[in-house]
Amino acid sequence: MKSEAGGERKGGRLERLFRVSMLLIPVGVLGNLALSWFATDHQVLATLHHLPKRYLLAAVALGLAPWVTNALRIRIWAGFIGRPMSMRDAFRITIGSELASSVLPTSTGSEVLRWGMMVQKGITTGQAASIMTLGYVEDAVFFLVAIPTAVVVARAWELPVLRDVAGRIRGNALVVAVALIAALLILRLLLRLALRGRFGLRLRSSSRRRVAKLRRRMRKTGRDFRGVFLMVRERGKLRFALTLGITAVQWSCRYSVVTALAYFLGAPVDPVLFFLLQWVIFTVMLFVPTPGAAGGAEAAFLLVYSALLPARILGIATAGWRFLTFYLQLSLGSLVFGSLNFAERRARSRGDAHGTPHASTREGRSGR
Repeated sequence: MKSEAGGERKGGRLERLFRVSMLLIPVGVLGNLALSWFATDHQVLATLHHLPKRYLLAAVALGLAPWVTNALRIRIWAGFIGRPMSMRDAFRITIGSELASSVLPTSTGSEVLRWGMMVQKGITTGQAASIMTLGYVEDAVFFLVAIPTAVVVARAWELPVLRDVAGRIRGNALVVAVALIAALLILRLLLRLALRGRFGLRLRSSSRRRVAKLRRRMRKTGRDFRGVFLMVRERGKLRFALTLGITAVQWSCRYSVVTALAYFLGAPVDPVLFFLLQWVIFTVMLFVPTPGAAGGAEAAFLLVYSALLPARILGIATAGWRFLTFYLQLSLGSLVFGSLNFAERRARSRGDAHGTPHASTREGRSGR
């Protein structure tokens, strides 16, 4: 019964996520239209239908490609650890986490939801944590190579805007780090006081039970985590090379949307420099405390690209970039995610009608 209730709670959270994303879409699209109208030369807007559509279609394809690559990465590692996953389930996890990062502040991230959806599919907590960590490692290895290379090729040290943005990131990062350390110290102090009974015997008893349960889970997660990484070290090197290549494709596509958009608008283009500047903008967005970095993303784009794009198209370039990298994924993702959830509920109800237990119930039994 607990497993079923947990599954229902997760389903409810996913439904709420879907509803919130559907509310954000019209607001964001209207904002983009307003930005395009008021910040763009109207002669440019009047001639949009004459511009080469192939570049616009390329921008759309590049913006959606990370869904495929991310799902492939999850599916490859799930199969490697002995938990085969269908591409549909991998898509559902990918799109669900994208929606979560869209309706929550960017710095909050979507990792808890991604982790929970993997566990819901029968992957153990440690294995799910390992898959996510492998993703971080792949991203880190790619950027450790790609960013210095882009800096050298684009001679980025000559751009004043990058020096200014780098200084702001360092300042904000210090503030965030200090606040995080202070919050962790306060939480640790409160927990110690609760365990000593300073807030009452009832809270002390419940706190001890929760801490003991958390320690058991952490030990199991640690064992699973070490097991997966030993497997990768022993017989997963080729698979890691494959997923690293997919990772390179993923980030290259995401950071090249603006290049295709600039080609569409007839603006001067430097693909390597634009790739590097996209990394700068997406890094800045991590420090914007609004859902999906709303407002901050547009401001960062305007700040960084104002010296590179003609003023007459800067407004529509900003709105188009934001639409292609955020609102398009949010709208299509909401529809796809809702459809996948609906299909899963129908499959579950048919299983119940034939006496087949819920997936969550099976997982609960296997956990016991």
